[in-house]
Amino acid sequence: MKNIKSLLTALGLMLSAISSVAQYVTTNQLSGTAIAPGQYYNYSSIVLGPVTSITPAAGQSVRLYIANPDCQLLTNSFSQNQNYIVTSTPRTAMSSFSTSGKTACDLMQTVQYFDGLGRPLQTVQVKGSTAGKDVVQPFAYDQFGREVQKYLPYAAQGAADGSYKSTAVSDQTAFYSSPPSGSGVSAVASPFSVTNFEPSPLNRVLEQGAPGAVWQPVANSAAGHTNKTDYTTNNTTALGDPNSYLAVLYTVTINSNQSRTLNHANGANYAAGQLYVTISKDENWVSGKPGTTEEYKDKEGHVILKRTFNQVGTTVQVLSTYYVYDDLGNLAFVLPPNSNADAGITSAANQATLDNLCYQYQYDERNRLVQKRVPGKDWEYMVYNLLDQVIFTQDASQHAKSPQEWSFIKYDALGRVIMTGTEGGHTETRQGLQDYITTTLKNASSGVTGWEIPSAAGTHGYTNTSFPSGPGAVALMVNYYDSYNNLAGYPGYPTNFTVSGNSQMTTGLITASKTAVLNNPSDYLWTVHYYDDKGRETQLFKQHYLGGTVSQYNYDQITNTYNNITSELTTSKREHYVKNTANTDKVKSVTILNSYAYDHMGRKVQTKEQINSGANILLSQTDYNEIGQVQTKHLHGATGAAPFLQNIAYAYNERGWLKSSTSPLFAMQLTYNNGNTAPFNGNISKQSWQVQGGASKSYNYTYDALNRLTAGIYSPTTENYNEQGIDYDLAGNIQHLTRQSSAYTYNYTGNQLQSVSGLTTGTYQYDPNGNVKFDARNQKTIAYNLLNLPQSVTATGFNLSYTYDAAGKKLRKNNGATITDYIDGIQYENGNIIFIQTEEGRAINNGGNYIYEYSLTDHLGNNRLSFDQNSATVIRQQDDYYPFGMELSRGTTASPKNEYLYNKKELQEELGQYDYGARFYDPVIGRWGSVDKLAEHPEQIHLSPYAYVGNNPILKNDPDGNCPICLIVAVEVLEALTTEQVVGGLIFTAGGTYVTSKIIDHSSNTSTFDRPIFTNDNTRITNSVPKITPNIINANGSQNSSKTQKGVNNKTSNNARVIGQEAHRQEGRKLELQGALTEQTIALQDGTVVRKDAIMPDGTAIIIKPDTPTGRQSAKRRENLLNKNGVKNQSIFYDPTNPAYKPGSPTYIGPK
Repeated sequence: MKNIKSLLTALGLMLSAISSVAQYVTTNQLSGTAIAPGQYYNYSSIVLGPVTSITPAAGQSVRLYIANPDCQLLTNSFSQNQNYIVTSTPRTAMSSFSTSGKTACDLMQTVQYFDGLGRPLQTVQVKGSTAGKDVVQPFAYDQFGREVQKYLPYAAQGAADGSYKSTAVSDQTAFYSSPPSGSGVSAVASPFSVTNFEPSPLNRVLEQGAPGAVWQPVANSAAGHTNKTDYTTNNTTALGDPNSYLAVLYTVTINSNQSRTLNHANGANYAAGQLYVTISKDENWVSGKPGTTEEYKDKEGHVILKRTFNQVGTTVQVLSTYYVYDDLGNLAFVLPPNSNADAGITSAANQATLDNLCYQYQYDERNRLVQKRVPGKDWEYMVYNLLDQVIFTQDASQHAKSPQEWSFIKYDALGRVIMTGTEGGHTETRQGLQDYITTTLKNASSGVTGWEIPSAAGTHGYTNTSFPSGPGAVALMVNYYDSYNNLAGYPGYPTNFTVSGNSQMTTGLITASKTAVLNNPSDYLWTVHYYDDKGRETQLFKQHYLGGTVSQYNYDQITNTYNNITSELTTSKREHYVKNTANTDKVKSVTILNSYAYDHMGRKVQTKEQINSGANILLSQTDYNEIGQVQTKHLHGATGAAPFLQNIAYAYNERGWLKSSTSPLFAMQLTYNNGNTAPFNGNISKQSWQVQGGASKSYNYTYDALNRLTAGIYSPTTENYNEQGIDYDLAGNIQHLTRQSSAYTYNYTGNQLQSVSGLTTGTYQYDPNGNVKFDARNQKTIAYNLLNLPQSVTATGFNLSYTYDAAGKKLRKNNGATITDYIDGIQYENGNIIFIQTEEGRAINNGGNYIYEYSLTDHLGNNRLSFDQNSATVIRQQDDYYPFGMELSRGTTASPKNEYLYNKKELQEELGQYDYGARFYDPVIGRWGSVDKLAEHPEQIHLSPYAYVGNNPILKNDPDGNCPICLIVAVEVLEALTTEQVVGGLIFTAGGTYVTSKIIDHSSNTSTFDRPIFTNDNTRITNSVPKITPNIINANGSQNSSKTQKGVNNKTSNNARVIGQEAHRQEGRKLELQGALTEQTIALQDGTVVRKDAIMPDGTAIIIKPDTPTGRQSAKRRENLLNKNGVKNQSIFYDPTNPAYKPGSPTYIGPK
């Protein structure tokens, strides 16, 4: 484009020189637009008439030029015969919203046209496309007012003036039938999705289609590859019958000590018609039970049973997960498929099964969750204060110590976590500790309080009057809010450290924190945050642990600048300091400056980086197609502009799923429904790739009816890299796998792997928290820290140690020969910087100068090929992988070797495992070495807590080692809570804030990938407190002293979830009527994967949050992330106490 602009501008100058002889007289008018006598412009080309003549006045000239296509003048002509609302969003400073003389770079405008009933007819994003065309979203309704057909947005080819497009539907069809040349849009035969509703006042969805011909409903039959839903009630027909909807009836006894006992009367089942049954069938379903999901609910809305079906040979395999509640509505037991709960199990007869395979929950007389047991782990315990806040937690490993250890949590008067840590020396039972705390807190003369108050003279800057306050309490993390006073123990600013322009409007913001080093808890690393008056972080002081020591001179100073109108991040400068040899002053080691540019729609288009005084390199430039998809990414502009070393072109299918990414060095193609096995639900049937100068290679994939990988067949067949013959037990544990010609059989006790025939020697061993403490594959013994992260690994003649802070951030690794220091993307070996991670790869230290190395990745973010700035044709490193992530033989290895490979996680060469942050993954056996911290999440509670990504490693990756989807689902729904609740084993505050705040801060990095997407995430996402802990705070920010009903999926929790889900449903429905696509997963330009509540036709990402302090803070975090990545966004806030969202209330408007 820039070359074209240059040529056309030069043409204009030539014409000017030729024609500048007399007065301004023009015949046979140009195609350009006149803006002044003798001045003409256009955005693509200027066409001269057959006999064009321009004669300027004496001494004057003619100017013909091509204007920036992003910044076209607004020439609005809104249709006055339609009802409409115009939304104008300024991108530059202005005193009025008048469009006179303004361009699309100055003002973003969206027009919504409505019919006489107030329903959206059309949404027009004025000049919203890359080429400055209007982006239009049409709407249509049936005679009942239902939107039965949803259209993809398109770029109108007529006048880009915001007017109502009277032929929008036919224009949309034409646009996708034959996309305009250069639009970058793939042809779509049926560019809409059809919804078939039940013919009843309930308007329940029976069938949901999707864009593309093969995803259209065909008379609601199996011929159309759509999502289908049936509704019925349970019956008593025996399992095995195709018409069976049998549900076993379980009951719970609450004993005098508040323990729960599981009961099942002999042969007892739910009577027919007592449960609602919803049957879901995805796009692959053809007939029968396999591939369907049945959900059974009682009349109070409790989920009683979830049942799926798999086809194993000629046998239909039934997988049932039961949820059993006590009489108070508390979830007491979850019985996963491998517990064989369809046969009926009880505490009396099957306690070993319950302990090994099931989830068990115990509550006290106030219905507070006090004990729980997760498969693979022993019991965990919780103790509360009078405000029902958890103040002590104990996991199984802490319980096994003698004397016992507890983790503690302290709060301030607003219910915010201000301190976490551990306290040893305990010999009492959980009940004994609870009774002592309750009695002491009720005694006003004890001097013990329920919360802490800032105090400069107090321990760690607080009064230290809440439990625990003795000398045995070791603080691991301390948070400070609202001001910069009382920062106890702060080491003081280093010489010449200055902060300017920071705001004092910091009430409600975290201002500082200190985090202990777990190997040496007397060492604290400080982080201090500085903001402007808009709450944007402008400066950050952050200590690091280089050399294994704390020093006031070991720190990073980060300075951010923003577009003051849009709040888009424009620059971020990181100054990295280290202490001098005498530890008397700082030495600047490196300065990294990143700068960002955005287009007229707020999308990030350029990322630049400058290290020290080196060149300001254009790391990447992104082009978007006419409907906002990433079309091309350009890598490495040495002069801050083109030419580039590599250009990656992306293509998509009808569903918006990635179809190919192509560059000169590496090309990849993904096949879905047109492959060998033709899945239609997003599973990838084939992945093929080719490197420059090499032969094409591929994997063909097959899956079972539960979307679990069963085989990956490699081509060419001369290289035997197959993984096949894969099958699973009822919990998703791999039972058999054949790699090349070696057949492996896995042996288990419960979900815990004991051995793999032909691969291991001896037996795997586990600690009480379910961590592998002896690895039978590599014959190594592993010890874990408080966060269940490997701390030391030993074997004969071998020692490996890790150092973490209390947030789980890896600081150091020592394998005896090399000490590696990790400092937020700056990586040292033996005291020297080896490389600096960049947004597109890394910069390798070369004697103080830095060489940029770029990573070309596949759809999962796996590093496939690297090249550096010195050559666009030389491959620095090439990596291919077996389906479960084990490396194939590597042809080329960079120096230093890039260890951030599979899913962009660091390979621990000493173990052959990948460090994901929350736990380590072994790709040789396809399993985690620790229990998932979020194993209880409803989306994966039926799975083994050691299973990797639901056994579909071709479609999904795992950003941090926890459940791939849990954080998004939990956060988006549970921020509607107005009191603290326990949901899925996670304890949330009002507004849904999970006390492990760093997880919430990075929750947008986690998602279930319902389609292949890009990720470049190697951020460690870990807990910021050592245990799952609650924090009770009302929506108005006050303490909640009222009794709250707790429990995983208990009645109160269910109601809160129902309210949150209904609020999201209603708000999402409103947006759908405006053309939005709801619950969309998108990949940002920094590689972060996020799921947004909705995406508007103009590409605006919608954030739906409750109107609570926490909800607004959460929305702000998401806005900042999207702004940083150039994604236009808007937050919508709703009142979580609105009765319209509460079933049973007089004003409830949701489904009955």
